[in-house]
Amino acid sequence: MYYYYKNSTHTVPMLLLLLFSLIVMLQFQAKTLALPGPSCLKHCGDVEIQYPFGVGDGCAMKGFELNCNNTKDGRSFLTVFGVIPVRNISLLDGQVRIMKHISSMFYNRSTKEIDYSKWGRNLSNTPFRYSGNSNMFTVIGVNTFAFMTDNYNVIFGCVSKNSSYRAQDGKYFGAGWCRVPLPGDMYNDDVSFSPLYNTTDYYTNRSTADRAEYQGYAVVMETDAFQFKTTYLNTTAFLDEHDDGRVPAILNWEVGDETCDVAMKKNDSYACISTNSMCVNSSSGGYLCNCTKGYKGNPYLPHGCQDINECAAKPPPCTGCKNTPGAYSCPRSFNVVALVVGSSIGVAIVAIAISCTYLIHERKKLDKIKRKYFQQHGGMLLLQEISLKQGTAFTIFTEAELIDATDKFDNRNILGRGGHGTVYKGMLKEGSLIAVKRCVSMTSEQQKEEFGKEMSILSQINHKNVVKLLGCCLEVEVPMLVYEFIPNGTLFQFIHGSNGCHNIPFSTRLHIALESAAALAYLHSWASPPILHGDVKSSNILLDENYAAKVSDFGASILAPTDESQFVTLVQGTCGYLDPEYMQTCRLTDKSDVYSFGVVLLELLTGKKAFNLDGPENERSLSLRFLCAMKEGRLMDIIDNRIKNENDMGLLEEVAELASQCLEMVGERRPAMRDVAEKLDRLSKVMQHPWVPAQHHPEEMESLLEESSMVSLEMIGTENFSMEKRIVQGLLESGR
Repeated sequence: MYYYYKNSTHTVPMLLLLLFSLIVMLQFQAKTLALPGPSCLKHCGDVEIQYPFGVGDGCAMKGFELNCNNTKDGRSFLTVFGVIPVRNISLLDGQVRIMKHISSMFYNRSTKEIDYSKWGRNLSNTPFRYSGNSNMFTVIGVNTFAFMTDNYNVIFGCVSKNSSYRAQDGKYFGAGWCRVPLPGDMYNDDVSFSPLYNTTDYYTNRSTADRAEYQGYAVVMETDAFQFKTTYLNTTAFLDEHDDGRVPAILNWEVGDETCDVAMKKNDSYACISTNSMCVNSSSGGYLCNCTKGYKGNPYLPHGCQDINECAAKPPPCTGCKNTPGAYSCPRSFNVVALVVGSSIGVAIVAIAISCTYLIHERKKLDKIKRKYFQQHGGMLLLQEISLKQGTAFTIFTEAELIDATDKFDNRNILGRGGHGTVYKGMLKEGSLIAVKRCVSMTSEQQKEEFGKEMSILSQINHKNVVKLLGCCLEVEVPMLVYEFIPNGTLFQFIHGSNGCHNIPFSTRLHIALESAAALAYLHSWASPPILHGDVKSSNILLDENYAAKVSDFGASILAPTDESQFVTLVQGTCGYLDPEYMQTCRLTDKSDVYSFGVVLLELLTGKKAFNLDGPENERSLSLRFLCAMKEGRLMDIIDNRIKNENDMGLLEEVAELASQCLEMVGERRPAMRDVAEKLDRLSKVMQHPWVPAQHHPEEMESLLEESSMVSLEMIGTENFSMEKRIVQGLLESGR
């Protein structure tokens, strides 16, 4: 076949034109993606280097550059970021095993102080992140409390208790060591040791015979790579047994920061360039490349995916096997037509029978698993409680209903992510909107057993300023919770978003604060048993269509302990809102919620965020900045200019004084949440009564409004309220 130019006797074969175009296209793409040349290293030490990773200029995709270093004895070893050793690279799983330093603390006999050696690296703006599924945060030591902060500024950690005599090799009692799962994939691994537990007093008060050494360790490391030994407690064995004080950890990686659909449209940067390759979306928004079925190799290189010769297997899949691209074929035998037909019918009947039996068996097996999860999460108890209490608006949803409502939990329906789970928007068949929360895994059998009991209690409590729990799904491994859908987002977005704070008058801010306080006061004082929220912040207060406040996200909540021995050893919270006393004692109390609510009050008064990493060091914490301004008489310097009004100055000062009381360092000095709500209720009524001068003293305002001060709280107590199951990860048995 030839193509003839007009007015010319010369011809050019079409095949050559196509071939030339293909070569130009591949050269352009290779240049854009910086594909490795023949001189690029294939191995460094005993580690195979596979593109997109590479060593040297032009040998790696951007962000995947490695170094091949040499030791004094002539050995070579591979590193990422120039200093972290790499043990292996997996293209199929999108993972890299690295060796990372252990953070430690040691008692210095000379200075009689504790020396810290802390290691961490922020992986933001890199293709890497610490795998939440493959790693755990591990703490070793006697009386050692270490903690970290995840991508959402949620603090988590655990305490290894002062019970070394109970420690056993390979056993987990929370004595001498503890572990806690990561909330998810993380970009940083900065470790901190709590000065309350890790003190020199603990060392000096121990007898000479009892104190060999005082040290503690903390590190994010590969889950399966750790086995506890008692020798780790009073010696340096933990460091000595690991390569240069390093332990293995797993990094997830991905190419690009966009989904497959978006990446495929960008020919100049799309990484899955091999014939017979495919794109796979990753969990964090980027993508990976894999070879299609029947092929293996490197999908990031041209022609990197090669056909698998199934017929070369020992033994081959069939006699007379013939390999085909991506598959294989087996010859058919046509000796006797009748025999073949009869055999085919017989085989078909047997196959149908086996298939039906298998399907019935699998259906029964699935039903059995669902029943197991349902009973395990306390579903029978919950059904019994619902049947005994007529009129309880609570539904037990099936997994199929929630899958259908959320369009198979499509990422486009995600409303938010947090340390306790992901929330999806959904629509039931009758058209009502819902919010479905898929919780993080429960790590304790006791947590699973208590889930149904707590749900039966929580489903009966009602309050209008708490997001209503419509029901739950218990037939899955990790229960799902179903809430009413709140349309106007969070208070955080309302204050700090692009369409936020500048349009919010002081009266609206005060009303939102009052409704939030009323809900928390109800949890503390009127719910039975009382409930501690544990993570009060502006992003956990939702606003409905009328901008009424709805307290939400009870993933860190607990039922109020009945005695002092019941406390949580796993500290959870958010930077800027976390009660310093809770941080030091690991005891969550009602006054911890009061402190966090005080920070929310500051956000409403100032229009500023609770914690700002981008600001100067002395201005990062809003609470510290506010308390300093109050002490120096500079309150109006920090109040939002948009709500400063001569008529409201007295009220602003009253609310600011209330916030400072909530932010007392000692919990006993803080007011109860009920008193906070009453105070805000009185101040709100002052704004509604112009004949009450704003500059009156608090005693005068209270006297004028004494008769109605408690009406709103008691009426609110009869409205809708609900809450979800507390999911506390890494709860130490010795700390209960």
